[in-house]
Amino acid sequence: MRPKPGSVDSSQPPPQPMLSTLLALVPTALPVSVTTPVSAPALASPHEDDPKILDRLPIYPGPGWRPGAPPGASSGSHGYLSGGDNPGLQFTSDNASLLSWVSGTELFQANGNDCWGYVSPSGREYALIGLSNGTGVVEVTSPSFPQVVAHIPGPGSLWRDIKTYQHYAYAVSEGGDGIQVIDLSGVDNGTVNLVNTVTSGGTTKSHNVAIDEVSGYLYRCGGSGEGLRIYSLSNPQNPNYVGQWSSRYVHDAQVVTYTSGTYAGRQIAFICGGYGNGSGQTRFEILDVTNKSNIYTRDTVFYSNAAYAHQAWISPDRQYAYLNDEMDENGSLPTTTYVMDISNLDNASEAGSFTNGNQAIGHNLYTLGNRIYEANYRSGLRVFDASDPINATEIASFDTWPLDDNDRFNGAWSCYPYLPSGIVLVSDIEKGLFVIWIGAPLITFDYPQDPPAMLQPGGDSFQVRIQEALPGTLLAGSPRLYYNEGDDDSGWQDVPLVHAGGELYDVVFPPLTCGGNVAWYVSAISNNGIQWNEPGVAPFTRRNAHVALSHTVAIDDPLESPGGWTVGGPDDNATGGLWINGDPTGTLAQPEDDHSANGTRCWYTGMGGDVDGGLTTLTSPVFDAAQLTDPHLSYWRWFSNDEMEYVGNDRFRVFMSNDAGASWVLLEAIGPHGSEVAGGWIYHELRVADYLAPTAGMQLRFEARDREPDHRVEAAVDDLRLFDVECDCNGNGTSDLVDIETGLSEDCNRNGVPDECDIAAGTSADANGNGIPDDCDCATLNYCASTPNSAGNIAVMSASGSSSTVANDLVLEVLGGMPGQFALFFYGSQDTQIAFGQGFLCVGAGGSGIQRLPPPVFLNENGGASRPLDLTQPPASGGVGQITAGSTWFFQTWYRDPLAAGEPFNLSNGLQINFCP
Repeated sequence: MRPKPGSVDSSQPPPQPMLSTLLALVPTALPVSVTTPVSAPALASPHEDDPKILDRLPIYPGPGWRPGAPPGASSGSHGYLSGGDNPGLQFTSDNASLLSWVSGTELFQANGNDCWGYVSPSGREYALIGLSNGTGVVEVTSPSFPQVVAHIPGPGSLWRDIKTYQHYAYAVSEGGDGIQVIDLSGVDNGTVNLVNTVTSGGTTKSHNVAIDEVSGYLYRCGGSGEGLRIYSLSNPQNPNYVGQWSSRYVHDAQVVTYTSGTYAGRQIAFICGGYGNGSGQTRFEILDVTNKSNIYTRDTVFYSNAAYAHQAWISPDRQYAYLNDEMDENGSLPTTTYVMDISNLDNASEAGSFTNGNQAIGHNLYTLGNRIYEANYRSGLRVFDASDPINATEIASFDTWPLDDNDRFNGAWSCYPYLPSGIVLVSDIEKGLFVIWIGAPLITFDYPQDPPAMLQPGGDSFQVRIQEALPGTLLAGSPRLYYNEGDDDSGWQDVPLVHAGGELYDVVFPPLTCGGNVAWYVSAISNNGIQWNEPGVAPFTRRNAHVALSHTVAIDDPLESPGGWTVGGPDDNATGGLWINGDPTGTLAQPEDDHSANGTRCWYTGMGGDVDGGLTTLTSPVFDAAQLTDPHLSYWRWFSNDEMEYVGNDRFRVFMSNDAGASWVLLEAIGPHGSEVAGGWIYHELRVADYLAPTAGMQLRFEARDREPDHRVEAAVDDLRLFDVECDCNGNGTSDLVDIETGLSEDCNRNGVPDECDIAAGTSADANGNGIPDDCDCATLNYCASTPNSAGNIAVMSASGSSSTVANDLVLEVLGGMPGQFALFFYGSQDTQIAFGQGFLCVGAGGSGIQRLPPPVFLNENGGASRPLDLTQPPASGGVGQITAGSTWFFQTWYRDPLAAGEPFNLSNGLQINFCP
């Protein structure tokens, strides 16, 4: 049962869950209790041409965002701001922090609508969200790591509302089905059940539902022009229809019981409605519903600029009601909240109104202490300070529709601020469920000295200061460093920060690969389960550092001017959205700002218009990389081809040349699907020599293309850098590349790292210990034991020729077997040592099985034989026994020994062969 809004004192910090409960719950993922597949249903509407239907857009196509991996989970399980496949969506906020986001894609592929909350007897917190195909239950006890628990299917509708009473939730919708009674008693165990569907009381459609928790009555609002239909919850699993009020349509209501003062014992409904579907003589009305057989109006307020009285909620002291009109923002009136004086229920009046000045439509609002929380469609969540109840002022916001604040029916539908942890739930039509913190973060980070832009490859450290809003806020042991050396976001690892005393912690990096880039951020968890990161929305935003002994920047171009860059190419045929250098205008697909911290301009595809009709090319000036020891390039890029209703088939490609554009090699291709196709500034770094020999004629080329059928395609580039990286992995005082160029070190795999360093770091194996990485060595190595045969000899495997797959000249050999007997060579993918016959089986089947190499051979007078291994013939040429470059196989010889006591056969030792190109 949720806390009663009127009973919460917002001047006190919200109560916190037990620490032991929190620690037990953070990593828990509960099973979904109802998993019935739901196809996109036909959606019911409350009336014809309802504007929500007219403005409807598909759900956001990607997953949501989490601030990192939960404790106890794999670090590779990071979420992203709009997900691994959609990392680009950025939200604007003021005095508010995004804690997590569960997208509509994750919520059973559904649009969102109403939301409510529930707290189980154990103190665990849950979000209940209305969906276009049912009701979703999401645990938010650990707000940074929400877990989808259950889905209760329901009739298809964009309108579904939920309220709770005891351990039950009651869901109604414009799609019908009356009242769905949902049992939450087992929710902590992942069990949520639909236990009843109540269809009494006329039409099964409802627009909303209200519950007076003191009196124990439920009120169905609206639905096919209805007023209020009333049910007793004396048996909460089986609501009993007891009466109705049908004088006018009721769109929404709040019903409370006065327990003291002039109106003690009276049950009062504050309703928004009117005639017809609510727009006829729309009004704010106060009903006395104490006697269900004699409901009467105590007063009515016809307020200024009334167009459609949508929803109202009273202040905790019950002196005022705050009302949002859904149709008054008609292009001229800004978002307006109307204030009703209800101190005298029989003489209510409009006391005033307030606005934050933007254009969005006001929708659902709730009060807590001296705050008003409003979900206002395209302007998202808005929080007002109502210390002056008639002139409330906005103190915080989180915009779930970052594109604009237009008066359209998209974005934030509702909010719920009553969970004990202090978090705020926001439901969004297209984007699902957001978990928000209002106010200053409970944990903040700063650095006594700026974090280094370069980290030493042998490991490095610096300090961070972690500050608590109140003593004891920080969960002990939770501060951590997350870092990733990989080219994608699958390689995140984490290590604890080391407490250095007071507020200081040591950020300690382990040994890192020299010459690479490492992305990183730090985090800590507060005692209400919120993970706080620096940077704030990591890992979507993260810090980056180069790993090197030193690095020298040769070019640092913020692209604030078009100097030297050219637009166009011989194959260009785009009819719109050509590359331009300037300050971009934000859209759902195009950036609002460039990437540079101190700049405003970048290269992007068209001012407010996307790429149309084909290809547009951007080419850099020629630059000189020949004088650098180990040049690296980096840039920030933006690409979007999947804006909302569009599913793209387009690519963004980057090329490099070392001959001033005479020829080109592909560096990367983004899209048409997968990661990084929904916008957002993405950092990319590369080592020039991995693609081309560095010369004085280097160039870059960026291609954005719109393929048929037409899609929304936008691209941008900013902050190009060319820099030199110096590494000395072997510690001889000379850079690695100088070692390689002068022959002091070998680099057989041409990765810019001396072979001895590859071997020492474990990035290359050296099975025979000869100092040459196995991937270059084509090495052979004997292993496993062989035992004397009846002639007293030991059979030993060897090979001649090479293990080059191109040369294909390897010959298997054995010596020391039984003269005059037959032998058979065989191989497999694993090594082993198992007693077998008179010797040991040294070859394991693995996933390839034991591969025989017929025909048998005849051992000569020295017990020797040989067999060419033809890689173009079975079993080496294909199937599970196929031998390819880079693979390792294990070979052995079986031979007859008829004079042996016992089993009449023996085996040689084993021969490991590493095959190379």
